[in-house]
Amino acid sequence: MARKSGLAALMSGQPLPTPPKRRLLNRKKLRTFLLHSGLVFLCMLYITLGAVLFYSLERPVELDIRDKTIEALKVEQEILMKVSASMNDNFDDLDFEAFNSSIAPLLDEYESALFEMFSDPISANVFDSIVYNENKYIADMWTPSSSVLFAATTMVPVGFGLITPSSSMGKMLLICYAIIGIPLALVTTSDLGKFFCLFTYKLLNESMKASMAIFIILLILYPFGGGIIISLVSDMTWIDSVYYCIMTIFTIGYGDFQPPIPVVFLIIFIVVGVTLVTVSIEVVGSDIIHHIHYMGRQMGRAKEIAGKMMQIAQKLSINRGLGLGMAQLGAFAKFGMMMRVDTTHHNGDVLSEDAPDSFRSRKDTAFEPEIHIDFVDGFNAF
Repeated sequence: MARKSGLAALMSGQPLPTPPKRRLLNRKKLRTFLLHSGLVFLCMLYITLGAVLFYSLERPVELDIRDKTIEALKVEQEILMKVSASMNDNFDDLDFEAFNSSIAPLLDEYESALFEMFSDPISANVFDSIVYNENKYIADMWTPSSSVLFAATTMVPVGFGLITPSSSMGKMLLICYAIIGIPLALVTTSDLGKFFCLFTYKLLNESMKASMAIFIILLILYPFGGGIIISLVSDMTWIDSVYYCIMTIFTIGYGDFQPPIPVVFLIIFIVVGVTLVTVSIEVVGSDIIHHIHYMGRQMGRAKEIAGKMMQIAQKLSINRGLGLGMAQLGAFAKFGMMMRVDTTHHNGDVLSEDAPDSFRSRKDTAFEPEIHIDFVDGFNAF
């Protein structure tokens, strides 16, 4: 009889066919892969979107500030030349000291105007172009590659500080971009770190110590290896390259060095390095926390054992005290049987075994009145 499938099998009463375990396992692996790769793709899309937005907002602002700076610099230079020429006409050719003392305040004003003008990063770039590049503009600050690097280092966050938004709209966009992007980057790096950690853990036969040693060695070798490569492909020294790599992967990012490698490779280097740092700290930190918790549990057990020992010692002390008390009471009882007091005499004579009922009668009374009963009855009659 042919086996039916789907709705026909359900209507005929036959059991539905179940997918094999291998197919379910493949679906689970595919779902896990899509989840990990989806986070990475989402981060890449977010970086691209941020780069496009920042470039479209800040590029026109940069061009406008550059043109205004060049125009203002020309105006300041023309004013200085005109005033100095008019002052030169008022002095004789031999009176250099008077001319220098008169033009000094004018030069100070010109210098102050330049310092105020070049306080802006874009204006400072114009000044560097004039002084160091023969009056040719060096390079645009907001380019597609610099925008991608800015968006990526904002998310990670390294924050080199090489370029920053100048417009109010760009600053507000940066705040919103960082609020959303930084948690997304942290989740992604943590997820990648967990994936690599589990892969290494299974590869090393589930040895926690071996995994921890591998990640620590990689964390030490990674910046040194990157520093060697950067020193070979750029003009930076080996010390500066290692310094740059360490400041980058530990998300310190002082920004005192320009990116010595292309932006794409730099972003890959940053992502891998930050993920490695995250995994290493998580593995080492979890092992340390585990040992601290173990020590805490042992301290709690020691305290519990000490408390039980104190209770046992107290019980032993109480039982010993009761035993001594009963022995002392028995000794006193024996001594009282040997020294019986006669209650019928008031002179306190000690009697021997001649009056056997005297101790029994005294034992039943709480106290002995000092006067005779007859006298008390006679006193009550009055």
